[in-house]
Amino acid sequence: MIAKAKAIAHGIRAMLYVSGESRNKKHPEKITRVCDNFMPQGMDATGIWTEMKFTTMNRPNIRNNVIRIEISPAKDHTEDFTLDDWRQLWRDFAETFDSQEIIGMYGELVSSKTNISGSKSTVWLHEESDSGIPHLHAVVSRVDERGNINNDHAIHLRAQRAAEKIARQRGWTTALHIHETNIPKVSDDCMDALLELAEWSWEGYTERLAAKGYSLYLRKDSKDGIRGYILWERKHEVQGFGTRQGAQPDRIPYHADMEDAASRKGGTGKSEPETTCCKEAGTASPQ
Repeated sequence: MIAKAKAIAHGIRAMLYVSGESRNKKHPEKITRVCDNFMPQGMDATGIWTEMKFTTMNRPNIRNNVIRIEISPAKDHTEDFTLDDWRQLWRDFAETFDSQEIIGMYGELVSSKTNISGSKSTVWLHEESDSGIPHLHAVVSRVDERGNINNDHAIHLRAQRAAEKIARQRGWTTALHIHETNIPKVSDDCMDALLELAEWSWEGYTERLAAKGYSLYLRKDSKDGIRGYILWERKHEVQGFGTRQGAQPDRIPYHADMEDAASRKGGTGKSEPETTCCKEAGTASPQ
């Protein structure tokens, strides 16, 4: 299971999207309301957004006045879920999300506890994605029912840690487990692709990786210089934001260490960007 969270300013657009009222949603019939909290039940996107705006009226300086959250367990873990089960998953996640105090490397408080459990929120189940993986979307007010602000410092980390903890409590596969399982394989594939090259070139490297089931995206600086790259693995079935135990996740970005491979070939490796072999946290779909 994995989760993402971000404080945003375009709350009405988020509401139209999560409720299925957006014109960009091709299958709104596959979107189901899970729960509305601290507001009248059954309102449309505009009504919900109006309720949230009233809550933040006394906090006019808050630019990003709602929090957008996505929660996606592996499909295998939710096959028999009822709406009550999804509601409970949201409640468990919100409680765990709120309970954290995030501390910096020098012991300073980076992010204090939040109270999304005590804030206006609306939660929807989406089953319309191409992968068919059910997942939750939520929009939460930045101001709770007591008038306090839900801080958004390190909010992405707060969501990731909450997802990891909930997954462990339920005996589900975690993102960290998937990460550790797949790093050696992807690293070996990158190394093999480099060693197969008679002469270094991005084109050749891209072709070798494509043959192994990866797509390569270059990362460039402001002067168009290549500083690294991201790989997307497309060999395996998409599991939403997670996979079942032992499965390989789909579309997981990795960096590969090219300098080490160059040294194994007898080169200096200086012409290639120095990177590390690790998954970028919080992107794409592990559990």
